[in-house]
Formats: sequence, C-alpha cells, structure tokens
Amino acid sequence: MTSGFTPSVAVFDNYWATTLAFARSLGRRGVPLHFYGSGAGRWSRYCTRHYSCPPVEDFGRFLPWLSEKIRSGDITRIAPTTDLIAYYTSRLRDEFSPEVKRTIAPLAEIESCLIKTRFAGLCSIAGQPPLATAAPDDLDGALATGSEWGYPVILKPKSHLVVGSAERGRLVRNAAELRRYYHPYNVHPGQEGLAAIYPELCWPLIQQYVPSARRRVYSVSGVKDADSGVLAASVSYKREQWPPDVGVSTVQIACDDERILEAGLQVVDRLLSCGIFELELVTDRDRLYAIDLNPRAFGFIALDIARGADLPWLWFRSTVGETQPWLRQTPRVALAARDGLIHFMKHFAGRRARNDAGLRKERRKSSLPRATISMLGAWSDPLPMLISHLYLLRHPRNLSRARAAGEREAGEAGEASDAPAR
Repeated sequence: MTSGFTPSVAVFDNYWATTLAFARSLGRRGVPLHFYGSGAGRWSRYCTRHYSCPPVEDFGRFLPWLSEKIRSGDITRIAPTTDLIAYYTSRLRDEFSPEVKRTIAPLAEIESCLIKTRFAGLCSIAGQPPLATAAPDDLDGALATGSEWGYPVILKPKSHLVVGSAERGRLVRNAAELRRYYHPYNVHPGQEGLAAIYPELCWPLIQQYVPSARRRVYSVSGVKDADSGVLAASVSYKREQWPPDVGVSTVQIACDDERILEAGLQVVDRLLSCGIFELELVTDRDRLYAIDLNPRAFGFIALDIARGADLPWLWFRSTVGETQPWLRQTPRVALAARDGLIHFMKHFAGRRARNDAGLRKERRKSSLPRATISMLGAWSDPLPMLISHLYLLRHPRNLSRARAAGEREAGEAGEASDAPAR
C-alpha cells in the first residue's frame, strides 16, 4: 500500500449482516467505503461516498455497468458480500489490476462453489464418499431417487444465482410431498440472463437427509491468499437456523475442533484458491460430509471478527499485496452470534407451539454462551442496525415466515430427529 494512500472498496448495499459487518471492519480502520445502491449501509458512519447503480439482481443491466466502472477505474475493489457479487466479480476478473486480480477466484472455482451439483462431485473428504446428491431431469427420476434412498430427503436449489436467496429449499417426508414440490423454480426477476447461461439451475436437486443437520451444522470459515495460503480459519456451528433443516444461521456458536478444521480446509484447498470462505459440514455417526461452500463473506462473519480473525481486513490487505502466514492462533471459543429478531420470533412461536421433551432437553443442555454478539449490526454504528431491523418490521412476510419456522421447528423436531439417515 502506497504510503498515505488507501484505495477505496465498493460495497453494494443491502440490509443484511454481511454488508454491515464488512463496513464496520474496514471503516474503523480508515478504508474509504463507497456504497452503491439502496440499503441500510449507506447510513453507516463509515460510508465515505454513496452512488446509485442498477439493481444487483438485474444481470442484463448491472454487469455491463459494473464492467464500465472497473475499466474506468471508478471501482478497483469490491467487497465480496453476496453470491451474485462474488459471481460478477469473478466474471470480470481480467478487468481488474494484477494485484487485485490475484485475490479474485477464477470463474470455474466460483461455479464449483455456487452450483451445488458441481460442488457435490468435488467435495469428498478423504476416506469416505460425498453426501448422496441427485439431480433428476424430471419428476419420475425424482420419485425413483426417493424410493431408492428412502424418506425424508432434502430438496433445495442447485444455486441461488438464478432463483434468488429467498428460496432455501425444504425437507420432503414422502413421495406425495416430492410430487408436490419437484418442479422448476421461478427465475428471480432480472436473472433471466443467468438462467439462459445455466438452464439446469431452474430445477432443484435432491440430497440425502442427515438428522444432525437440524441441530448442528459445522462451519469452517476464514480467508485465503493465492500465494500465502490460508491466513486465518476457525470452527463454529449453526445451532439454530431459518428455515429449519435448510436455512441460514440464526444462532452460531464458536467452538474448537481440530478434526473438523483439518477436514474442512482440505476441501477448501481443493476448490478455492483465494478469498473469504465458509464451508458447511454435517456429521453422521463417524462420517463427515461437506454440504456447501460460500466463496464470499457470510452472515455470521461478525463472530469471526469478534474471535480475533478480522476476515474483511485480511482480505483487504491481501488486495494491496500485504499477506502473512496462517495465523494459527487459538480463537476465543466462549462466544456466540445471534440474529436477534428472527431468533426471538422463532422462540416466541416455539413456546406457543407443541414442543417435544427431546427438544426441551436439547435447549436446556445448550444454552448460549454468556458473551453473545449480534449478527445484524452493532451499537458502535447504530443507524444501519436500526434501519435493518425496521426494514424487517416493515416487511411482515419476513417475520411471519420466521414465526412459521419456529412453529414447524417446535412441532416437527421429534419426527425429523428420529428419521433414519440412509
């Protein structure tokens, strides 16, 4: 980094935890942040400038606009906060300066991470096969898979590039439910161009169900430099999620597990050469399965930052050529991150719904650590946090779906946890 000059980072604005955490991490270190679009981030105390831009979801308009901004030098670095942003940045990788290009994963790597059928063929952990995954071309093929594996199974999008992030998938308990739900997804408005490039992404995939995924999905998260390797990495687990079985984390607990860490980093090293990452893994008896790899910042990144692994800052330093060996430090373990609003709605609904004894026992055994931080913003930068919560309150669908998730989780946990993994 040239003395006295710190390059700016473009942040494409929204109301979500990843963007707000990225802004706090870099902003408090004096990195100029240029926010584009609408969202809560532009109200951050760390916002240096604010600009308009086409909607990120509008592939046909946004990608040419972004290409022109990179070529003109208006944008030199982009915060990797969503799947679409990571994908666009990788598609335009050759248009960045050499020092930044080396920190952007090639498109083939991004596709292997974001397209789950490709990921499933590459993510096996040494000594065991990957989790059973199928992508039938029609309903008859899906029913044949369900009959062969047995129910329940997980039905989910092959990628969020085409269907958007609102469609998370579902647990399918029998053939009747599979008949009902196995059909092409609606293409998210504006992403028709991506659907034309990847038509197979309109159909869901079927994956073996592992009961432990309802209560514990491990994450190996960190950041990797193309030359120096992994700069920092840690382990945590998703204790609660929305929706149940297939959702994003609403309560993430820090932990320390060398076996999970080593296995996870083997998969990351195989698929991704650089950048921030979060790999999800589930356990089934003595087996360990990798189920998802996000080649970008993730919703509970504030937890990693609080544990001492400031991933956005390490990523930024990598973009200016300042790298260091792997920080094999012992991270702070007695810590948790929580999406407070959705967590509250789920638990409020759960108390009103039927609750089985096993779930009550599980919750008593796994109370949150005393030190718990918020995923969605912080009081050190209060306006974005407050605006993001108001956004959720202004869109009651978000809260009603969270409440429904809590009722399903409370009423169905016993049934799901008793289902055999095949």
